[in-house]
Amino acid sequence: MRKLTPQAGRTRPLPHAARQRPAQSGLTLIGLTIGMAVGILVLTGALSVYLMIVKGARDNIQQARLNQELRAALEIMQQDIRRAGYWDFADTNTDGDANADGALTWSDFGVDADGSGTFDTNGDGATDAQDLHPLNNPFQRQYGTINNDLCIGTDSGTGACVEAQCTENNAAGDCLTWIQAGGCVTYTYDLDQDGRIGTRACNPDEDATHCPRPTGEPFNAGNHEPYAWRPWYPPAEADKTKAIAMEMFGYRLLRGGIDMRVGWFNHNDVSFGCDSGRWEGITSSDIVIANLEFRLTTLLRNANPSKSRTDTCATGDPCQRIRSIGITLTGHLAQDDSTRQTLSALVAVRNDCYVQTP
Repeated sequence: MRKLTPQAGRTRPLPHAARQRPAQSGLTLIGLTIGMAVGILVLTGALSVYLMIVKGARDNIQQARLNQELRAALEIMQQDIRRAGYWDFADTNTDGDANADGALTWSDFGVDADGSGTFDTNGDGATDAQDLHPLNNPFQRQYGTINNDLCIGTDSGTGACVEAQCTENNAAGDCLTWIQAGGCVTYTYDLDQDGRIGTRACNPDEDATHCPRPTGEPFNAGNHEPYAWRPWYPPAEADKTKAIAMEMFGYRLLRGGIDMRVGWFNHNDVSFGCDSGRWEGITSSDIVIANLEFRLTTLLRNANPSKSRTDTCATGDPCQRIRSIGITLTGHLAQDDSTRQTLSALVAVRNDCYVQTP
């Protein structure tokens, strides 16, 4: 038998199974769709977390800004109100020494060439040493319709404060503690330490012709007022460097903001109250002040050393008024009422008021 041999140049046929192509690896359309869906879910979750973090950071920044502005306004009011009633009757900086004799005495407040009036804080018709007694503090008294004492809700037409509510009585039934509350407070203090109430009703360079003396109470010289309505010391001084400071202050809530009293409109404006004078806002338009309340607490104590502190102040007794003001402030961002915050503080008024019981 003849043995067959392969012919040159010819290949041997492969089996049928060997002629099939090998399987290819890859993604099906369903797998790709599922993968994309899972990826979108992961990205959505990550984006949600990111947006939550961004929103939280923004909210924290807004809350911090609101808190900072409310605290700044509260701090301004605290620092200023606690000075209410301060009177430099000892003239610690010698600014009130009109006649340059080295001391602040009643003679420094006498009638002078520019018509500053007679200094008579106790209203006895004379300018004397008693006018410098703490009992006659002009920054804690009312002259005509102008109430210089610490007052809540001051009426510029009468000088009246809001009605006081008695919260504590002594054994005799007389009031020992009263409270007054409202959205406005006014007060005065001796800012330039000259012993006299300055109003800055005239510019330092204006003379009596351009800025005549106000008429009517409490500016009549015959009314024995303690007001320095224009540079008055000394009247013959060519260089009036001691310009009078505006010494009538106040804070109030108005149209969603806090206003600070900064002066009078002009020399014709002779009123002092919550509805008069020139006011400027101390809070920005980015926040809304929803509530501002001043709560004045007054403790009445008998200062006669021979009597008990809680005894009724009888005729001739000096009666001490110890005062503190609670301030409650609520505000929120102008575009977001949900950011509302409330802050409060208690201010101890440093200068007690003494009243001689008639």
